[in-house]
Amino acid sequence: MGFLRRLQQIAMIGLGVGLMTSAALAENLRVLAWDGYADQDWVKEFTDTTGIGVDVVFIGSDDEIWAKIKGSAGKDFDVFAVNTAQLQRYIQADLVDPIDVGQLPNQKGVLPRFRDLEAVGGVTSGGKVYGIPFCFDSIGLIYDTDKVKPAPTSMSVLWDPAYQGKVLAYDNGEHNVSFTALTLGYKDPFHLTDEQMAAVKEKLVGLKHNVLTFYTTADEAQQIYQNNDVALIWANYGQQQVKALQKVGAHVAYVNPSEGALAWLDNWVISKGVRDKAAAEKWIDFMLSKKIGGELSERTGFGNTVTETDSANPNDKLVWLQLVEDPLKRSDLWNEVKAAP
Repeated sequence: MGFLRRLQQIAMIGLGVGLMTSAALAENLRVLAWDGYADQDWVKEFTDTTGIGVDVVFIGSDDEIWAKIKGSAGKDFDVFAVNTAQLQRYIQADLVDPIDVGQLPNQKGVLPRFRDLEAVGGVTSGGKVYGIPFCFDSIGLIYDTDKVKPAPTSMSVLWDPAYQGKVLAYDNGEHNVSFTALTLGYKDPFHLTDEQMAAVKEKLVGLKHNVLTFYTTADEAQQIYQNNDVALIWANYGQQQVKALQKVGAHVAYVNPSEGALAWLDNWVISKGVRDKAAAEKWIDFMLSKKIGGELSERTGFGNTVTETDSANPNDKLVWLQLVEDPLKRSDLWNEVKAAP
């Protein structure tokens, strides 16, 4: 999951680690996961069902995952969660083991868009499977149902002069360049040419003229919304952001734009240093059950790969995040956009 929604989770989980079993046995399955991916009742159910003990360590950033796995050459953990934009990095560094999908009966019952792993993108390499999609969320558009009619279908509404000064945008160059590239019709929003980047910059300067202000955290966006005349929000935090706004009485709805919504996709992967691969595969298969998927979405607001949720309708176009061509270049471009008159 390696995106700025992690900032919220860091606040929740702190800098410590969590052990989810009362006794840390030497051969317990060692799981590295985001908060909400290995709840205590699930761990207990898994142990009761399989007889396999589990120790869970919670993490708060993509950099922390990389440091823990790279630092021990994968020997400190058996299974961990990582997003598709980061997974190829682990594959190239030989830090993860291929997964035998034949050992995952529940993979046959996942939603159609996650069934063909070659088509998912980013979870296979050299004909081998390294990641099993577990949960996701889109980065779509929040609109005030009292102020925006008819309901928007495209991100292009953010440039509509009718909403000048009523747009709340996210302060991040990497994602803003990507979604604007999609709005301009570019097929690959993560690897842009210099010409495409120049067009994106011009388009973003136009967006700035419609923007009330930029936000960083979901809480900040909520406070701005409650104290200003906001009609549209580019929702970096997806469904979590919608639920938080609705909880305080906001009349808002959410849409994944027709040109495609950026989306993160977290996967379970097996470390190169796995001690018991069969146990690790049992954990992944257990996590693909409809029960766990449904509870995950109910508790976190994230979409899961097993049951349909509000995060995306079956026909929504989701564009899974990838590593971009030049993060520094995008950051510089975004600073130039914000400084533009």
